[in-house]
Amino acid sequence: MYWLFLVLALGAFLVTLTTTHMLLLVLSALAALVFLLLWVKGLYVARIGSVSEAPRPLHPAELQALREQFRAQQAAATGTDASARGSVAVPPAAPTMTTIAPSASFDRDPSQP
Repeated sequence: MYWLFLVLALGAFLVTLTTTHMLLLVLSALAALVFLLLWVKGLYVARIGSVSEAPRPLHPAELQALREQFRAQQAAATGTDASARGSVAVPPAAPTMTTIAPSASFDRDPSQP
């Protein structure tokens, strides 16, 4: 649907180039500009999305409920009472490159030393 604005912009621009009346030239040039901007906006919304689709910020009460739910899940997973500690358990650190055992290289040619 937004491609219709491009066709209308090109038509208004064609009228701008062919007219000899000053008032019609100004009006058609403004119409071409407006239609071109509407086409660009439609193209942006079609490819990226509209601004109204942005996530809304959480209310403090919703954020607190999510924290409590997370703590309850962590307590159920570890088998301890997370509310008694007052903080969320920190998961163990991921293994570093020095602790990972090297595996066989499959991209190496066996005939090469």
